[in-house]
Amino acid sequence: MWTRVLPLLILAGCSHSTSYSPVERLVYSPTNASTIAVSSQQTLRQPHKILGRVAAISWGSGDAAREAIQEQAASLGATMVIDLRLERAMGRTSASGIAVRVLPGASN
Repeated sequence: MWTRVLPLLILAGCSHSTSYSPVERLVYSPTNASTIAVSSQQTLRQPHKILGRVAAISWGSGDAAREAIQEQAASLGATMVIDLRLERAMGRTSASGIAVRVLPGASN
């Protein structure tokens, strides 16, 4: 019995994430993941640079998936994630969005 249950318990704590960066992307210093704003709005009025798409899949709530994309965006030097999309199915949550850096002189 444990041979069937153990793999499920291990998978329950797992998550998967990935990011896609444009080839010509500029290199920015990493930012703090906890300060990255996440929004479902699809565009920004402020001047900004798109750094790439970020995505993650986690088991359970959407909090882990959202935190994973914030960490990915931070590693790219982003200050926001826009166009947030959450999908829940069969106990897992996938999150994706676009990592952007609001340019200097612009307000959030």
